[in-house]
Amino acid sequence: MEHKLVAYHEQLLDASEQKEVEQWLLDDPAHEAIYEKTIRTWEASRMNGPYTLYNKERAWDQIQAQIENTVPASPRRPARIIGMKWWQAGAVAASVAGLVLLFFIINRQDPREYTAQAAIRDIRLKDKSSIVLYPNTQLEIDKDFNKKDRVVTLKGDARFDIARDPGRPFIIHNKDMDVQVLGTSFTIQQRADFNTVFVHSGRVKATVGAQTVTAVAHQKIVKDNHTGQLQLRDIKTVIDEVLQTQTIRCKDMRIDELVSILGELYNIEIVLDPALAGRKITSTYFSYEPPEQAIENIALTMNATWQKKGSHYIITK
Repeated sequence: MEHKLVAYHEQLLDASEQKEVEQWLLDDPAHEAIYEKTIRTWEASRMNGPYTLYNKERAWDQIQAQIENTVPASPRRPARIIGMKWWQAGAVAASVAGLVLLFFIINRQDPREYTAQAAIRDIRLKDKSSIVLYPNTQLEIDKDFNKKDRVVTLKGDARFDIARDPGRPFIIHNKDMDVQVLGTSFTIQQRADFNTVFVHSGRVKATVGAQTVTAVAHQKIVKDNHTGQLQLRDIKTVIDEVLQTQTIRCKDMRIDELVSILGELYNIEIVLDPALAGRKITSTYFSYEPPEQAIENIALTMNATWQKKGSHYIITK
């Protein structure tokens, strides 16, 4: 199991094997401690000089030494694998398998780019941070990630759950805004008019040029892509599920509640005719769609009209 845990940490497993390990971690709280200990041991072993680079001759010397130590040499017949008992052969085979895995782990190039196309993609980084990439999103990992700092570049929407590491800040470049955290969870949403950081827990600092804004849980940082200005706003509407699924599912939802969600999600103001406020709607909207698409659907469903005046959307009966 230790080899599989190391392979999971190094992102060598396929999707089914990765899910198997993740389920094993969830099955028993004690498994997390086993995982932590295994990875600490593995990370410590990588710091030792003899294992920093793979040495083929050294590896085969180690295998041969184990063979010779397992089967005593005879003056009349040298030790051979053929003469070993089944349990001795198994021990040697396990050693060979371990060294082969070590070779692949040490010499593999870590993925530096992750892309989510039509479906959501879950990623677990070496620092134990978890990232959910939403459709049409790309994440690039800096080649020196997890050394002095942890730097990534994001194009699109993603949810982050960052492992705390005070010595190595986590920095996200997205367009011309940098987001820096130590350990927290938040969602970044990039749109034509606004870039928004919705903070779920901890503290998040965003920087654009000389501007710096820090937000805590239940707040959001909004960057106006036209003016370049940063704003700090409170999140007044519960939209956690919407941010997680990138979907607004309405089943007999009041129009005024839906309008409130849209306003919070898109950083827009929607003026609703009071005659429509209490009416209900059943529909589904996706957060990556432009707000006009949702507003037009509401108007058509309610047999109403809508128009945009500046930064305001007006829906009238």
